[in-house]
Amino acid sequence: MIDPDNCLGETSIEEFLADYWQKKPLLIRDAFPGLESPISAEELAGLSCEEHVNGRLVLERDGDYPWQVEFGPFEESRFSQLPESHWSLLVSDVEKHVPETAVLLKPFRFIPDWRIDDLMISYAPQGGSVGAHTDAYDVFLIQLSGQRLWKIAEEFPDRTLDGVDLCILEKFEAENEWLLNSGDMLYLPPNIAHHGIALDNGEPCLTASVGFRAPSLKTITSDYINYLNENVHDERRYRDAVAVKPKHHAEITDQTVAHFIDYLKQGISIEHDQVKNWLGQYCSDNKTYEEMIVEQHIVSYDELTDIARRHPLQRSPYSNFLFSYNERGAILFVNGGSHQVSSVFAESICESDAIDLQQLNEIITADDKITLLVLYNTGALISE
Repeated sequence: MIDPDNCLGETSIEEFLADYWQKKPLLIRDAFPGLESPISAEELAGLSCEEHVNGRLVLERDGDYPWQVEFGPFEESRFSQLPESHWSLLVSDVEKHVPETAVLLKPFRFIPDWRIDDLMISYAPQGGSVGAHTDAYDVFLIQLSGQRLWKIAEEFPDRTLDGVDLCILEKFEAENEWLLNSGDMLYLPPNIAHHGIALDNGEPCLTASVGFRAPSLKTITSDYINYLNENVHDERRYRDAVAVKPKHHAEITDQTVAHFIDYLKQGISIEHDQVKNWLGQYCSDNKTYEEMIVEQHIVSYDELTDIARRHPLQRSPYSNFLFSYNERGAILFVNGGSHQVSSVFAESICESDAIDLQQLNEIITADDKITLLVLYNTGALISE
């Protein structure tokens, strides 16, 4: 069973955020009592055979070289050719392709939605793993079925193996280890070395990984500058402050450097509302949506109301919805785009995947209805 309000056991949310989040590991026994995996090993393998699905096979042995990685989509016949042990199948963004699995993300709403990256699910037979490694982000590891032995270390040499497809630590000595059964969960902050090994207890070893965004400063500064170039900067050109003859014609003077510093400051604006709009677009941007969007018939609002009576509306599993309050209500961010809407509309449409249009019509504005229609006609909202 999945309780959307409590997955930390006897640890309160406040205690977890103060003492563990981005600080130290935490093992939660029976975090999800009576858990039944929302996806089977066979379904996961079938998913990895589909286009636009990010699937990987990791072969510790029996490949062309140790720790060989193969990328999907796979042929179904590939799975009948695999060895009996020491391999793993990993599929990313499972919540987008199999909406039923999104229930595994709901208990983590005490961390803002924009921080959640994706739900990855792995299957492995006896001995299957991806080696000892570190991640640069926070992760919750949920045992969906079967058993997995987790070994961790907080102090370790960071040298990795040469000549393999993964960043696997060359020398790893566990400081702690725990055997996780179905329903157990392990939280790991960034840069903790860990090694998860599948064990055979007669049930498929399925493990879910809830990962969180941790973009590098290099990545976000580059993206923000691109945003400014596309949305803010005009075509103004450089002008000299005061034309002065240099001592040498090839010299770049300190005065020129100082003038360029002032010039750059004009372009690299970090004004609050600009950063807010960029951050919402950046965090809601969704390459999967661009690949999976299906062109549909453009409808009017009356037609949409009729459709919603027969087939309830819901957010597309391939869409990301976020919002930020402003003086006019809220900015709704969907798949890298932004829409000025009322606060109640932003809150309502981001609250639940299912949308009661009849109820929504009673509380939203005429402009909100235009936005809602745009979201439907662009595929961000769909009808069941």
